[in-house]
Amino acid sequence: MATREVIRIGGLGPLSPPGIVQAGRELRDGMELAAQRVNEAGGVLGRPLQLVFEDTMGTQAAGVAAVNKLLREGVHALAGEFHSLVADAIVEPVQRAGLPFVCASATLDAITTRRLGCVFRVAPPQSYGWRVYADFLAAEGFRHVVALQEENVYWNRGAGVIEARLRDSGVRFTRVPVWSATPSAPALVDQLERMMSRPPAPDIVLLLIAYPEPLRSVVSELRIRGLVPPALFLGEPAGRTVFSDWWDAAGGDVTNVPFLAYARPQELAPEGHRLSGRFEREHGREPTFVAFEGYDSVLALARAIDAAQTTDPAQVCHLLRRVEVGGTRGTVAFSTEPKGVVHQQWRWPPVGVVAYQYPYQRFSAAVLLWEAERGGTGATLRRDSQGRVP
Repeated sequence: MATREVIRIGGLGPLSPPGIVQAGRELRDGMELAAQRVNEAGGVLGRPLQLVFEDTMGTQAAGVAAVNKLLREGVHALAGEFHSLVADAIVEPVQRAGLPFVCASATLDAITTRRLGCVFRVAPPQSYGWRVYADFLAAEGFRHVVALQEENVYWNRGAGVIEARLRDSGVRFTRVPVWSATPSAPALVDQLERMMSRPPAPDIVLLLIAYPEPLRSVVSELRIRGLVPPALFLGEPAGRTVFSDWWDAAGGDVTNVPFLAYARPQELAPEGHRLSGRFEREHGREPTFVAFEGYDSVLALARAIDAAQTTDPAQVCHLLRRVEVGGTRGTVAFSTEPKGVVHQQWRWPPVGVVAYQYPYQRFSAAVLLWEAERGGTGATLRRDSQGRVP
């Protein structure tokens, strides 16, 4: 079929290192199933919907190159990306091209605070999600939170959100900078051990570092020195614990790692249950919330094009601001406030803190510890009378 007869959506995500490959695969697979779903219902404007997916490699340069390639191939809209720094680099070229872009998974506030007319987002902004995580830390009773943190915009902004929120709750927060691409894990853990000798001793360390390295080396060193639960909790606000290769790096004996998730275990909308069943049949694995985000971004674009009755970019953007879409985790609608981060932003997808009780656990069986809307769920990280994991 000729290209002009097909409505083409350009997908973006990391499918090769140094990007998180599993994240890119989840985005792509979710998007492809959304396109199948639309086509089975008759397509868009009576025409087939086709996904053309490009690898961003998790780098800004590759992300911009992927956008330019998709533009040359004549896509009608864009969706996707997982890495915030990549999404931050591509939104300006996307805006100049004038095509609608639904950001699926990247959370950096700057993506929407620029208030670009072509840029929409189904993932929550970092300032919202990481405040939720900080509220959980305070409610869980942690007294001294330490962040092992690499230096980049994403980690800096996230750590700043948590630090400010915890300060309001009277919880101590300490950053341990990770400056080198190959830091000395023993030296980092030496700093933690020195802190452990002074009250209030650290009781959770946030892993704001890349994986597989340096995360593998750092967690291995923590394990050697006994600084894993019950002595010291590990935290992952970025939500990467949902991917199996995170566990490959961290090791099979690390559990009860609270992480941010943008879906509630076992609480999906009808479209989410439909996707989950089909996804598992076709791919042999349960979808993560990243697959849901990819799926919802394509559904939103298809719905807007259909409502606009044209692929004209300005008309599609106009309709994206007005349509409501029955997504996998609820009704997707893009809000626009006079200023700030809520610009063409789904306000809000489900946001919560969950934990796995054993490695490689299915997300649907994870323990939901905290919800953005309702706070505590009654569940807590398992502890004995001394506050330790039994």
